[in-house]
Amino acid sequence: MRAALLLLALALGFATGADATTLLDYITFDGIDYIRWTTDEPGRPLTRDDLGPEFAIVECSFSEDNRRCSYGLDAAAAFLPSGTRVYAVQGYPTNFRLAAIWKDRIFLYQAWRNPRAKVGADLYDVVGKVRAIDVQRGEPPQAVATKPTAITSPHDVAALVEMIVTGAVRAPQVHAVAEPRYLVTLWLADGTTLGRVYFRETNELMGGVAVPADFARILERYLRPRSD
Repeated sequence: MRAALLLLALALGFATGADATTLLDYITFDGIDYIRWTTDEPGRPLTRDDLGPEFAIVECSFSEDNRRCSYGLDAAAAFLPSGTRVYAVQGYPTNFRLAAIWKDRIFLYQAWRNPRAKVGADLYDVVGKVRAIDVQRGEPPQAVATKPTAITSPHDVAALVEMIVTGAVRAPQVHAVAEPRYLVTLWLADGTTLGRVYFRETNELMGGVAVPADFARILERYLRPRSD
């Protein structure tokens, strides 16, 4: 279990200590890797009303058989047991979002890596759906003490979204633990969220989306300490 999640953690530039394997959970279908933070997204949880048709069934679980069920194998999961049913999410394509039901709880998985994606919009279906954006420095929420800062200008929100959806998608890079990064949370119109890490030195949004330097400049404007 640790090896597969450690690989994912290293690719995303997270800490590689004892807690690295608790950061991420993944499933893979049709060559697309979907992930979820093991601490929930800040947006509202999914309900059964959000579920679309059944999409697939988990065929193997790394936690059950790490020799046969390697990371990246189609229909594989990290934690979900084999036989878990996976559903489409209403209003979103299945190459962006999937939902799984386990022990009467609904888990939202969102695309991280898609080899067929050419631009950010192919990876993250957020065009016309973002109502607000939060940003904070450092590691994901469970590793930072600071609170998110709201990006208040509708113009800046629109500009950031435009840079994400038009950015070219390249193979995600491996990031050093100390590399500066921001956690960017997109609040969608339905109350759910998409949280992704942005790496400043390589101008990469998690998933391999290349964005221009203006992306960092907008974020820094909101994170810069204010003098009263």
